[in-house]
Amino acid sequence: MDNSIYKKCEVCGQEKHISEFSKSYRNRCKACVAEHTREVRAAGKLTARVKATGETLEVAPSGTMQISCGSFITKDGRRIPVTALEFEKEIDCEQRRYEIAKAAISAIMSNEEFYAQVLYEGAQLDGRRGIPANISHAAVVFADALIEELKKGGKE
Repeated sequence: MDNSIYKKCEVCGQEKHISEFSKSYRNRCKACVAEHTREVRAAGKLTARVKATGETLEVAPSGTMQISCGSFITKDGRRIPVTALEFEKEIDCEQRRYEIAKAAISAIMSNEEFYAQVLYEGAQLDGRRGIPANISHAAVVFADALIEELKKGGKE
């Protein structure tokens, strides 16, 4: 009998062994992460900042070996060594929302007073929902509020 752990990929929906999942995107299989990376690179959405000047550029790998290329080419034809660039990481907002909501659930569950308040207010809003739904709803509300505040960038 196989006692291995399997889980479902949030992108393709296939159930796979945990060894087939990405370490960076824990709920996505390696195949889906690789496909996403190929799509981003094909779309030319690699953005980099030149370390010395701070200039932001759109770049593409310079050779056929895209994985281990030593330099990148800009749209105007300049060849820049990879060591001179810093790459911007694309933020996966849905993944961040999930992570924030999960942390909020932990916080709600660990604070007895707050837990009781969430249950009471949830019951007042919708008596048909159960305890898990009230806590989950509150966690998502907190996650959305935090993301909205972060998007403002402290401009208030």
